[in-house]
Amino acid sequence: MKIKNLREILKQESAVNLLKLSFQKKRLSHAYLFTGPRGVGKETTAWAFLFHLFCERDKEYPCGECKACRKIEKEIHPDVRILYPEKREITIGQIRDTIHFLRYRPLEAEYKIIFIKEADKINLEAGNALLKSLEEPPPYVIFILISENFSKLLPTIVSRSQIVRFRSLPKEVIKEFLKKRFLFEDNIAETLADISFGSIGKAVTIAEKGILEELNSFVKAGFSGSPLKKFKVAERLSSFLPEVLDEFFYLLNIWVLRSYLKQKANYPYPKAFPEELFKGDPYSAIKTIYEVKNALDSYANPELSLYFLFNRLFSTT
Repeated sequence: MKIKNLREILKQESAVNLLKLSFQKKRLSHAYLFTGPRGVGKETTAWAFLFHLFCERDKEYPCGECKACRKIEKEIHPDVRILYPEKREITIGQIRDTIHFLRYRPLEAEYKIIFIKEADKINLEAGNALLKSLEEPPPYVIFILISENFSKLLPTIVSRSQIVRFRSLPKEVIKEFLKKRFLFEDNIAETLADISFGSIGKAVTIAEKGILEELNSFVKAGFSGSPLKKFKVAERLSSFLPEVLDEFFYLLNIWVLRSYLKQKANYPYPKAFPEELFKGDPYSAIKTIYEVKNALDSYANPELSLYFLFNRLFSTT
């Protein structure tokens, strides 16, 4: 369920205040560039902003119940066009379709919104085509571009956009959010807040998908020495979506690194991480994890690749 009011956005006061003033004073920019680390609330804030712009009852306190709000919630509003990379980039074809969409006035709302996710993946040809619309947009059009790294965008696109900056969230904010939303015990919430490095989106993904539990299962199976236990875990992991596996590999890398730091410098070790520490060479382990991840991205057999990872990581521990 989407957040429907900018006042509910966590610890992004600068970004929220800028947007609130925009619609309160009716000084909306024709283009906003939301930029900052992954998982800190950029997309969540963009959707909340749309509720304020589209709500038919109260734009100051969106109702979430009117026809417009329900369509925004379901992402089916006819005056909102969402763009995201096709495979690896946003293409000229997508931008041309968008330009055609902009020729006609809104069907149901005051504005037409072009919502571009991962805007830094707009290719050069598409970027130049988009620039023409940004230079002379129809008065009813608002672009919202989401980007982790706006330095990858054409400078002319950046210069024609109102930059809205987002920052990493404090660890304590993430910890308390996880305890309240998921009713986690203190040690689990603290671990997730610690390893998410200010990204509440990453912490929530790891929590919702049970990836911390999968890390613990993986490590226990690895140290068990049982081929059957290892294959069962590898088989289960192989069924995960690629984006979930990415987070598993992320946690696995942190386990390797934190194990090394704990042993060499007594660096704090996450409380809900496996009791067993990795005792091999961290450089070789992280290199192996990276190689297996790349193999899976190239459509290698998932079960065999993950079983291979087991044998490489735990052969010297």
